[in-house]
Amino acid sequence: MNEISANFDRRTFLKGGLAAATAAAAGSMLAACSPQSPTSTATNNADRQDSENIDGAVEGAGRVSPGYSNPDAIAIPVDPDAVEDVDVVVIGSGMGGFAASMLTKEQAPDAHVVMLEKLNTLGGNTSFAEGGGGFLNMTPAEAVKAVQAEVIQRNFVVDPSLFYALKIQQGDCADWLFGKHHVVVKDYGSGQPLYDGGTGASMIATLTPQAEELGVDIRMESRATALVLEDEYNVTGVQYRDKDGKVTQLNAKAVVIASGGMNTNPELLELYSNVDLNKIMPLGIGQDGDGHLMAEQTAHGRTGLQTIDGFFAGIGTAEDPCGFDSDLNTAAGFQFSDCFVNEYGNRFYDESFSFNTGSQLFFTCIPQMVLSQSQAYSIFDASYIQRWEAGEWQNGHNGFDSATKQGQPLTVQPEIERVSGSSWFHQADSIEALGEALAETVPGFSVENFVATINAYNAAAAGEQPDEFGKPQEFIWALQTPPFYAAKLGVNAYNTNGGIHISKDAQVIDPDGKPIVGLYASGIATHGWDSQVYGGGTNQPVALWCSCVAARHIVENQLGGTFAEDWMGDVPMSSILGSDYANGNPLGHGDE
Repeated sequence: MNEISANFDRRTFLKGGLAAATAAAAGSMLAACSPQSPTSTATNNADRQDSENIDGAVEGAGRVSPGYSNPDAIAIPVDPDAVEDVDVVVIGSGMGGFAASMLTKEQAPDAHVVMLEKLNTLGGNTSFAEGGGGFLNMTPAEAVKAVQAEVIQRNFVVDPSLFYALKIQQGDCADWLFGKHHVVVKDYGSGQPLYDGGTGASMIATLTPQAEELGVDIRMESRATALVLEDEYNVTGVQYRDKDGKVTQLNAKAVVIASGGMNTNPELLELYSNVDLNKIMPLGIGQDGDGHLMAEQTAHGRTGLQTIDGFFAGIGTAEDPCGFDSDLNTAAGFQFSDCFVNEYGNRFYDESFSFNTGSQLFFTCIPQMVLSQSQAYSIFDASYIQRWEAGEWQNGHNGFDSATKQGQPLTVQPEIERVSGSSWFHQADSIEALGEALAETVPGFSVENFVATINAYNAAAAGEQPDEFGKPQEFIWALQTPPFYAAKLGVNAYNTNGGIHISKDAQVIDPDGKPIVGLYASGIATHGWDSQVYGGGTNQPVALWCSCVAARHIVENQLGGTFAEDWMGDVPMSSILGSDYANGNPLGHGDE
């Protein structure tokens, strides 16, 4: 067991910052057993020894997981420097955080609602989200059909009851956000209306002054570190650490965890996920798993499987990524016309699979296909660069660029010069020489197979023979113009999914479904929405729905108030999107 060092004093603990958080920041409670676990006694005894190493830790607090260093001592309550009594605390300032804070405050105007954001900017990863998803309530019959499609697309590793509840209520939630609070959506030709400007940053900018006017107490650079418990089934507050290292305890009637996934904490993610993290190039900010670990302080116990949401293939490695915003990354990792080979020098699927089948699942298809191989490389030549820089490409780096930026040139050559010295990038004057360079890196790589593969690909490009995987000829670009290049493929992962189990009221629950009183969770921190295969179009609608139902339950059950039946406002999405608008998903789920 990796114990917290005896030298880890209070000053060091309070100084723990976001730099450490990005490396491994989240938590002590990774594999903490639920109270019913037969191994809980031995585990908890060892964990108490860990918490005793932290000056000021509450006696017996925390269940530090074996194998995780927990450098910031998340989920271990300490003796606070200050104590305040408030009503509701919301952890996180993305879609889930703003919706839970604002809607609770609207329906309970006298309540003191605090929203904690550990970064020095608001919005979290919602600032990078595009939007999309359903905007109208579904009838029960429509919802049943839509849920069936969602379940199939996600390989059945989801909670259909949560999806059903979302489908029949999503329109009310959308009316509240877009109609009542004037968040702008636009049709950029991607199949679904998106946030104005293509990212959620516009939404955060719209909601921030409204939240302030409502009286939401927004505290930035305030990292929630531990829940305050009366017992394992009753949450009575939260502790947070500010930028000066001061720990404040907020006694509250309800706490909402809307802190995102654990995408930027590779040490913690390694203990949860089942993929090769050397291939994972995380996107986003501040997704350190703090909320998951705090939930594990309660009878909830260990949070569920963390699945990797691979947005598309990227080039580089976990330690040395090319970069999400790099045009070279866009070109070599996410085009129907790309040519991918594996560790043997063979192609392994139709790189235009989504187009060829009409499934529109390129977000899911490409990263999972790459993860299926021990090694994978994108092969291109000088003619590819010319075509990319002339604006000839099919898909953009954020999934919707193909609608908003199609035909615009990609700037690739300067990026090649930038990465030319990287261990994962190779250049040669012939295909055979390129294969030899790869064989020096990958012992099982066959130069003979590689040359034969490229020759067959070129023959298919010329129409001399069909492609072995059925790739349409329009997407087969010949590889005949030196220099030739090979870039190692990985997965651009923009978040994780799975973790905190919730009820249809967004209450955190124990393994038997019993709610943890006073604790709620929202967004991608919650379990039940995606499996190893990302279905797409869920993250923003899920966060919005979770927070709306959580706010209702908090107002009616924790604050003793009433929730207005017209809480969503009087501007329906049908008046914004048009009366002929039908629910859809940018990735195409059946008739949804």
